[in-house]
Amino acid sequence: MSGPIIIDAMGGDYAPLEILKGAYDAYLKYNAEIILVAIKDKIEKIATDSNIDLSVFKIVECSQEILMNDHPGDIVKHKKDSSIYVGTRLLSENRQGAFISAGNTGAVMACSLFNVKRLEGVLRPGIAIAVSLAGRPLVLIDAGANADCKPQYLKQFAFMGKIFSEKILNIQNPRVGLINVGSEEGKGNELTIETYNLLKEFKEINFVGNIEGGDLFKGIADVAVCDGFTGNILLKSIEGMAGLFFNEIRQILIANFTSKICAAILKKPFKNMKERFDYEEYGGTFLIGVNGIVIIAHGSSKAKAITNAVRVAIEGQKSRVIEKIAKEINN
Repeated sequence: MSGPIIIDAMGGDYAPLEILKGAYDAYLKYNAEIILVAIKDKIEKIATDSNIDLSVFKIVECSQEILMNDHPGDIVKHKKDSSIYVGTRLLSENRQGAFISAGNTGAVMACSLFNVKRLEGVLRPGIAIAVSLAGRPLVLIDAGANADCKPQYLKQFAFMGKIFSEKILNIQNPRVGLINVGSEEGKGNELTIETYNLLKEFKEINFVGNIEGGDLFKGIADVAVCDGFTGNILLKSIEGMAGLFFNEIRQILIANFTSKICAAILKKPFKNMKERFDYEEYGGTFLIGVNGIVIIAHGSSKAKAITNAVRVAIEGQKSRVIEKIAKEINN
């Protein structure tokens, strides 16, 4: 039996209005049991003004807000009545549930480690996100949880990424690549050289060697492993590049009467292509390695992204991804 979807109503650039709208749409679309963690006075006024029926949610009150520049360690010590801290505590009390936040990623990481705890055997949780490239999904891990890493962390990211690819995306024997500045063995910095040596001897994964940034778009790997600093820059670069590409295409297609006719013909294919790169479509990323489903949504999430984050959380519950990672990582 799946537990409730716990949503941080105060986190994100467009909170709480867009979070409320997305949560309400998810309730209607998925008939989900949703708990909102929020400063009640703030969401009640906004909900009234926006005709959102809060009675469909259970509301757990908090009194503190987390700013994007708050230090994660300070939050665990001094903001224990914030929406992220309370939300992760609720998840620790009902591990069949899931927690979603578009707020401070470092705070989500810190509070999850403090309240939800790591799975046994996990050195560091990592953010895993499936991005559709080269006509198939690619799992990028770590996409931003750990700016500083050790080779042993990346080795474990490779294994958790493999499990995620198999159990969530149904890819058999996924190919695992290490993001590096060159494809040859021996390239890179101390971290990637040592990690390469670990992965090439690691028989539990299908390691295909180093992959460069451009290789991600060629479909030569199903899982791309890196530290969180590199992964976050890479992910945001992909998002930015996609935005630039589609804006340039749009300008070309509205330039004159002939191109507008072409645009009308190509509207549906371009729409489908755009959705593959839209963070609002993929909704959120899994914080892999903690003992519960934690979904980190984009900081700029609007209603559509939050609705899809709920979908991702439900998929994680149905696939029992946490149980499967826990089982395999300790075999």
